[in-house]
Amino acid sequence: MLGWIRNLIYLLLLAAMLPWLWWRRIKTGRYRSGLKQKLLGLDDSTDDPRPLIWLHGVSVGEVQLLHPLLTRWREQRPELKFAVSTTTESGMELACKLFSSAADVRVFFFPLDFTWAVARTLEVLKPQVLVLGELELWPNLIDACRRRCVKVAVINGRLSVRSFGRYRRLSWLTRGMFTKLSLVAAQSESNAERFRECGAEATTCVTGSIKFDNVAFDRHAPQVEQLRELVGLTAAQRVWVMGSTQTQEELPAVKAWQELQPEFPQLKLIVVPRHPDRFEQVAEELAATGVRLLRRSELTDAVLHDAWDVLLVDSVGELKWWWGLAEIAIVGGSFGARGGQNMLEPAAYGANVAFGPNTSNFRDIVELLLSGDAASKLNSLEEIAPWVRAQLLDPHAGQQRGQRARELIASGQGALQRTLEALKELIGDDHAIG
Repeated sequence: MLGWIRNLIYLLLLAAMLPWLWWRRIKTGRYRSGLKQKLLGLDDSTDDPRPLIWLHGVSVGEVQLLHPLLTRWREQRPELKFAVSTTTESGMELACKLFSSAADVRVFFFPLDFTWAVARTLEVLKPQVLVLGELELWPNLIDACRRRCVKVAVINGRLSVRSFGRYRRLSWLTRGMFTKLSLVAAQSESNAERFRECGAEATTCVTGSIKFDNVAFDRHAPQVEQLRELVGLTAAQRVWVMGSTQTQEELPAVKAWQELQPEFPQLKLIVVPRHPDRFEQVAEELAATGVRLLRRSELTDAVLHDAWDVLLVDSVGELKWWWGLAEIAIVGGSFGARGGQNMLEPAAYGANVAFGPNTSNFRDIVELLLSGDAASKLNSLEEIAPWVRAQLLDPHAGQQRGQRARELIASGQGALQRTLEALKELIGDDHAIG
């Protein structure tokens, strides 16, 4: 009965949101894919009798997080098969890129939390374990897993202070979800304590952040060198990457570049918006500034270094490698209400990293980097130009800061192996993992 009450609430909310969803669909092109799977669940099963592990990542960041875990499992546990779900179109694009060539990995859209959609999906997949990246708890799904004896694990668990407050206020509704989890592998002790207070007392442990393991350190990796050659960068150029940007962060960066360019003519700016549905809008805004704009999507052959000043990376899943070109790296999503984006990737390359004042989603990582003088915090968008100018004038200080960042990231690795060890009991130990 409780499940159908939730269904009614979901339907009422969906009906109320339909005008907005329809407007967003027309304006941005989002919400056009996977509607059948989202509303009704999966409907085509296979005859493969092998045990299945279902992994879910909401969007691009979480799908990237699951990739090394799944890679290790496929190497060590050939008797298993896998399914990977995601919620967003960009997450699906990346998941297909990463996993479509693997015959034992099925990729699909995550079902909405209607009883019929989750029941149908579970019936088709018949998973042994459901692994959720970071946090994506839905009560009907959790209840359905419990009824079918499907174990549910949260890995790289992160529960922000804001989300924790919401769950606490609604504990009479949400506590049951947390108590039904089979495992929470938390990023830090502070995150673990918040999970415990929400109800996951007996199942929570600290494994660290897999994001420390899922970074690249080599600036000469083939993927980085390929991009360097593609856009014609030379050793004389100095590269500033403004990555994972949100609304109102791209234009201030370009205006800062315009202010600095006469003094530093070798400075190139690479802008990487966070959400694909904004690519066209950002392209129009940047083109209107009069800069020589190059779009990643238009590149088929290598270009000359003097053919552009600002590069717009309008592609999915490449930011990890663009960071490898950066002398200066500013992580977006941190100057508004978003709560920041992953700053580990540019830090691992030894870039001179900065971010804005709002980094609540990465509180522990920010504290680590700032306490080690391995990154800089800017208080506003207006501070970008003077800060970048100072770094360009004193590159040695930035190199030292970047080296400290690399060392901190390297010392934090090992979470992937600890997570695999924590999952052993849920999945079984027919073969050693790791």
